[in-house]
Amino acid sequence: MWAQRVIRSFAAATNLLVCGQPFVIAAPESLARTPQVVELVGTLSAFGAHPTLITQPSELQPDATAHNFPTAQALIYVSDTPENHPTDPGRHTSPVIVYAPLSGPMTVTTGDGTLLRSPYERPAPLDTASIVSYDDGADYGRERIAWARAHMPITRAAVARLAEAGRLEGRRIGLALVLEPKTAVLALELAQAGAQVSVFGHADETRDDVAAELRTQGIAVFADSAATAQQEEALAREFLDQKLEFLLDDGSHLIRMAHDPARAPGALDSLVGAAEETTSGLRPLRAMETEGTLRIPVIASNDARSKTLFDNAYGTGQSCLLTILDLLDPASEGYPLQGRRAVVAGYGDVGRGFARLAAALGAQVSVAEIDPVRALQARMDGYSTGALVDLVSDADLCVSATGVADTISLEVLAALPDGAVVSVAGGVDQEVALEAALRAGAQWLPAPGMRAVERLRLPSGRELLVTDRGGCINCTAGEGNPIEIMDLSFAVQCAALETLIDEAERRLAGRGALLAPGLHALPASADDAVAAAAVDGWLRTPARPAASSSPTISLPSPSTSLYPSSLESRP
Repeated sequence: MWAQRVIRSFAAATNLLVCGQPFVIAAPESLARTPQVVELVGTLSAFGAHPTLITQPSELQPDATAHNFPTAQALIYVSDTPENHPTDPGRHTSPVIVYAPLSGPMTVTTGDGTLLRSPYERPAPLDTASIVSYDDGADYGRERIAWARAHMPITRAAVARLAEAGRLEGRRIGLALVLEPKTAVLALELAQAGAQVSVFGHADETRDDVAAELRTQGIAVFADSAATAQQEEALAREFLDQKLEFLLDDGSHLIRMAHDPARAPGALDSLVGAAEETTSGLRPLRAMETEGTLRIPVIASNDARSKTLFDNAYGTGQSCLLTILDLLDPASEGYPLQGRRAVVAGYGDVGRGFARLAAALGAQVSVAEIDPVRALQARMDGYSTGALVDLVSDADLCVSATGVADTISLEVLAALPDGAVVSVAGGVDQEVALEAALRAGAQWLPAPGMRAVERLRLPSGRELLVTDRGGCINCTAGEGNPIEIMDLSFAVQCAALETLIDEAERRLAGRGALLAPGLHALPASADDAVAAAAVDGWLRTPARPAASSSPTISLPSPSTSLYPSSLESRP
């Protein structure tokens, strides 16, 4: 489980991507062939990363001149104990260093030695001059936003291009997205480009430190993590009362609310169009389109290849799985997933990504999928398939990745064995039929020592562990998808925004509407441009680190920059 701990430590502290990225593992000769290090190389490879193992003659004092490490997503230093990690990381250009002793706590820093930590954990820094203590005060949100910004070149470039053409000045743009650091970067970039930006966040998807920093920077924020349902409704109404021209949504909650004059009177009067970035959000919009009740053009950002093929499979797969493990193993000792049975409901891009990474960590994965073509894909990918209610009878973990209410139904809950974990990677209300379970006599009980995990005692006496009451787990109890993935997704949203600005300019010039009310695909040329920017921007080339002056070791192939204090002075 040591390899799992290394990957989880890196992901939780940095919110960066593992898939497709190079990693350098620096280990002393005495540890380079240990089972733990061999497993780490194999697990990173199974995740889709590109690990390179470099041997060192000494744990304590590597020769900085001899070890000119190649650039990688992270430089992972292996030692036997925390006391024996190197005091000098040597010459390197990696943005992250992971100090990974085979026993004891792990520590993650930036390349220059600043401690990185998850917003949900406060690990103590190692006693070494190479690590600078992180500020635990009010600056954390600001620093986390700056960290995200440094890893979002595609979004920044997309906004800059629109700004240079003068197309954002004075535009009223609403963001109804998960309110965390990456969303803050998008909001601040748009605002610095001259747009009037408003941000809404659902209570269970709001980071208060991030919201506070946005307010400090002059952004209108309509969010409160402690808001009741009634207060959240009032915040949403106030947000939609900002006479928005463009709305970028996640889940289409605000798009749909804008169409309800009883809930948001006049919201559509100024709204040129919107963009929706989730599968579950597009589903009700398609129904509205069929019924003829969708009254504005909506760009289906989720369906862009640059979004769904990467955000859903790689980003959501990684962030949901690792968030679940962090919740179940708050002490970061390693969760015993190896050999345990994981059942994934749904084999779309999210389910496929989750299944692949769970298998990479040793789980025995089964898939329940009602679409026969996708079920066949799951079989061809090596997973057993069947009806969900049958597969869960001996499951240790059951995860819904459908985005469909009542996927984990009352019948499925009753079929799960005592102690099974239930979680959601899809993201709609009642994807787990918890209200039905409570009406049938189930009750909530605490799970001592765990954050965002509760026991659900069924009338039969069985108890299940449910993560965050069925919320979309990476958004409600984690820091969302990896930064690079959201950089890609927000670049898609910027391309959708540009399409909607084109529409607004056509109407203003009296050339008529080009986009009728309804759903519209992002133009293929825009989709391809986003992917091309990603290849040029943040995918490291070559994927495997270049040769260094340090010796490498052959192993068996694996089996499987801060913003200004206010927006008054724009650069």
